[in-house]
Amino acid sequence: MISQGSFQDSLDGDEKEVEAEPVEEPPLEPSRDAQQMDAHYSLYRRQRSQQPGDSGDMGHRRTGSSDSFPKETLSQEDLSLSLVASNLSIEAETELRTFLIKRLSKAALFAGMGTIAAVELSIAEQPVACYYCLLPPAEQPSATESDELTKAVVTDYALCFLGSTEKSLELFRIELDKYAQGLQPYLYSEASASEPHVQLYLSSWYEEAVLYIHRVVQLFQEKLSILLRAALSHTPVDIQGADSKIKQAIEWFLCAASLQGLMQEDTLASLCKAMAREQQKAIVVDCSGPTPTVTNAVSNKFCEDWIPSFLNIQETGNPFLIRQILENFKLKAIQDMNSLKRYIQQAESNNYALFKCFVFLKNCGNGEVLLQNVKVEQAEMPEARSVVKVLEEFLHEEGVLTSPI
Repeated sequence: MISQGSFQDSLDGDEKEVEAEPVEEPPLEPSRDAQQMDAHYSLYRRQRSQQPGDSGDMGHRRTGSSDSFPKETLSQEDLSLSLVASNLSIEAETELRTFLIKRLSKAALFAGMGTIAAVELSIAEQPVACYYCLLPPAEQPSATESDELTKAVVTDYALCFLGSTEKSLELFRIELDKYAQGLQPYLYSEASASEPHVQLYLSSWYEEAVLYIHRVVQLFQEKLSILLRAALSHTPVDIQGADSKIKQAIEWFLCAASLQGLMQEDTLASLCKAMAREQQKAIVVDCSGPTPTVTNAVSNKFCEDWIPSFLNIQETGNPFLIRQILENFKLKAIQDMNSLKRYIQQAESNNYALFKCFVFLKNCGNGEVLLQNVKVEQAEMPEARSVVKVLEEFLHEEGVLTSPI
């Protein structure tokens, strides 16, 4: 057990500043088309017969499952795609359809989860990034007794968004999945899938699923640090006075800035539960004016230090570079968290390592958030708990922590 007295002895000694390990940031790769004024799309319908008793219809498959059929049972009907809407030239659309049919033949088209690949089309001299996925019906009507005796016709859709480079578009794959899923209610409603509002939705994919990140940075400017900290600390954000597009953009930014996908799922779930139990004050963002006003705003030095990078890139209007900066920000937060966990593990039996923990938390600019995450992750480890408790007490005395964690 680490005592307060032994820790104070370390503080009275020679204080050496402990810095986080440097982040090897991946290079920022400019895309060929920062503004992407000619984002392309294509939507295809497939209708195929479902044999009586066949339980493999797409309506009952789990999200992200493959539209897989044993290759020996694939028919021409299974591989037939009819064009619903596209803004590609006839030649390029034919090339894209050939590519999709090949993917279908290899059972490589997935329901509800998109894939990004480079496709050679006549619209560009270089390969174009293509996001493609299968959109199954949201629900399949329950089978009647007469249906069991006849072949049912199953309709699904293949959707493609094309533009930029494969590496750049991959940064927004989660947003593209969400945007693609938002098309399903239009496709399976009574209105035809070729109605103008469907084509408008398709043509807006780049504006809504990619450029949203530029709009959020442009809207919040220096106040962006508040959103960054909220995302890292799982602080609830209440968005008021915003239209549906702005609200969605802010929500997607918070999701993109969180550490989801970089932390273990069980740890993340425990952290969210712990934050919910603490009943944190929600940050209220009012977007009714020309610039957002924020109530209960909390920021920190770590998040504020990243703002110049965001604002400098924001001036270029390139959403891919903004997203890369955001990924680098998250990478640095994860590296700092891993450094703290190593220090805490060493501090269980070493007073100087405990001192290193303290100096690290004091100087990193993100100490409260890091300690909050580590405390939840190591809640079942008695020695780690005692280290965290001592750190909390002295960080409160130093004013680094303003409230109990």
